[in-house]
Amino acid sequence: MENVMVPQRKPTSTRFLLIVGENEATWKVLQKAIKQEARYLTLVAKTSEEAIHFARNIQPSLVLIQYHLPDLNGMEVYHRLKAIAPERTLPAIVIMKEGEQVSHEPFPELHMLEEPYSLDILLQLLKYLSMG
Repeated sequence: MENVMVPQRKPTSTRFLLIVGENEATWKVLQKAIKQEARYLTLVAKTSEEAIHFARNIQPSLVLIQYHLPDLNGMEVYHRLKAIAPERTLPAIVIMKEGEQVSHEPFPELHMLEEPYSLDILLQLLKYLSMG
């Protein structure tokens, strides 16, 4: 009987960034910059249901969520994504409108970013969160 070599699956080092929001023009610009500067593969969900579906399949390394969505707000989306794998840390950035007050539970991996923001600030925050 011959020895059969079964190929070992190599652990993937691909990092996925899940972007959740409706404004396609904004996300397309961000996707390009994030891919070049922060080294993430990005996936865009336009609704919370789409985001939950994607998160179940790809287990994102990081999430960027627009606070105002048609069906849920960004904090509700974050909690639902976190519930998929509660044992994992899920760093996230929730983008809200200037001057908006959003109350949320303090999670060390959750950061709020106010519009308008510079692309440099967003990329620095992404890099900071990816080190954690």
